[in-house]
Amino acid sequence: MDINNAFEIIAGKFENTVSAKGYKREPVAQSDTEKTALFVGDIAYSIMYTYSDKRMVLRSCGVSGGEPDNSWKIIATWLFDPETDGSKEAESIGDDFSETVKTPKQVAAAQKQKKKKKDSDGSVDPLFLANRMVAYFPELKDEIAYEMAHYEEFRGITFAEEKIVPKFSKMVNNASADKLGKISEMLASLYNSGDLDTKGIITYDLLNSVESDEKFEKLIGAFSDTDKKVAKAARKLRGKNIKAEKPKKTHNYIADDLNSAR
Repeated sequence: MDINNAFEIIAGKFENTVSAKGYKREPVAQSDTEKTALFVGDIAYSIMYTYSDKRMVLRSCGVSGGEPDNSWKIIATWLFDPETDGSKEAESIGDDFSETVKTPKQVAAAQKQKKKKKDSDGSVDPLFLANRMVAYFPELKDEIAYEMAHYEEFRGITFAEEKIVPKFSKMVNNASADKLGKISEMLASLYNSGDLDTKGIITYDLLNSVESDEKFEKLIGAFSDTDKKVAKAARKLRGKNIKAEKPKKTHNYIADDLNSAR
């Protein structure tokens, strides 16, 4: 899908939501590396798409003298790949951005969640993963909103196990080879940029929910050789309780990724 069309779908949905609160979309100079839409009212919102990492980002900051103070805080992030995503994914992102700013408590929770991430963590966290899954399971949008509104922090692992895994397992069991390939590409991208909790959810929860070894192999087809080793190591632990590793033991990449999920 043309990225310009996708961006306007997302920005248009967001504009319809915030314009009712008196916000106006302001003109912004575009660049070769990113697209930006700016909305100014009591505070400022910015939707930004970066071509290099294919991310749609919703940010907010204060306003001084009618202008953004540029102390931007990220409150929502989605992956959007024009080569594989289309209007359905753009609509989902637009809806998510709009829902996020409807409830101040959700905005505050999202900002707090972002602040608590360590600098060493990957840029994809469990909330990011959950939002990405909305493209496959639209009903997750309301479940994510409920989670954000009722809990101080997004319970990534619990949410994945209770809300995503059953849907994912059912989808994969009925998926064609072509669809499995696309899901594999999505999971590989999330895993590659994910923090340890996200990697654990993908390898231990999502992939291990797949009964068929043949489909499991197709789902890790787009993974790097190293990441395939982690996924295969996790598969050997299906049905077993993983005990936390003692601090004195030496960690390796497999232990770090698996134990982060528990």
